[in-house]
Amino acid sequence: MPTLEPSDTGGYRTRVSNIAEEPASEAVAVPGGSLWTLSRGAGLPLVLAHGGPGLSNNLEPVAGMVDDLARVHLYDQRGCGRSRANGPFDIATLVADLEALRTHWRHERWVVGGHSWGAALALFYALAHPDRTLGVIYLAGTAIRWGWKDGVQRERLSRLTAAERQELRALGARLESNGDERDRARFLRLMWSTDFASRAAAAVLDSQPLYSFPRADAVARAVQNDWKARLDEGIEDDLRRLTAPVLVVHGRRDPDPTGAREVADLAPCGQWAPLDNAGHSAWLEQPAAMRQVLRAFLGSLR
Repeated sequence: MPTLEPSDTGGYRTRVSNIAEEPASEAVAVPGGSLWTLSRGAGLPLVLAHGGPGLSNNLEPVAGMVDDLARVHLYDQRGCGRSRANGPFDIATLVADLEALRTHWRHERWVVGGHSWGAALALFYALAHPDRTLGVIYLAGTAIRWGWKDGVQRERLSRLTAAERQELRALGARLESNGDERDRARFLRLMWSTDFASRAAAAVLDSQPLYSFPRADAVARAVQNDWKARLDEGIEDDLRRLTAPVLVVHGRRDPDPTGAREVADLAPCGQWAPLDNAGHSAWLEQPAAMRQVLRAFLGSLR
């Protein structure tokens, strides 16, 4: 496990261990709650934040692509999945949770990454703690100005048949009143199928859900409201000052295929890595290409 040792400048540096450890799950206490975590592999310290907001960790396959190069930490965000907290549910608190995890694992600096909403959270952490950030992995993240949701929704609906769009509207109406879990499961199956490069690729959803736990709706609403407020304030200038390398991995068939490009363009050390024939969950569609990109990036940080 990476540990801290004195540096020549009087501070501390992360000493990277190449001795692999067995995957270890633990609950880590944070102010106002407890976070479920899973750590695996050896090498550079890396944390991965799941999408949502309000969902749960589903990034074990991504960790498996790099856990011979990195000590990978996975977790459920507060109030989600196996983690517990009463709030608050805002970006400052979620960033503070990440910082508490870094301190708990005694990493001086680490790579922060995430998928979708989790990519935004990783970026917010890097902007708040640039001195603690070795690099950022922005996987299928969103644009950095609010308003991207409307375009994504239109693209998603265009990928459904007319009958499916009608079914989706009916399911949505029932869920607003008293829809059951079958309605919710079918609604999500239709919507998430549009995140893939093709309907054939989306067939993976028939054998495995994207997430193992239901969405925490109250958490999702609170975080989204704060997320919008933060983007409305503008993060462009902060991003221009971020000196850590930023890898933006994005499927060309994502419902928002180019929104994240500005992250790579504005970051001084940004890298744009589009993946062909991939949508929003590239590790399920183009695992070999994604693995190559991630490993090259982590290798450049060693």
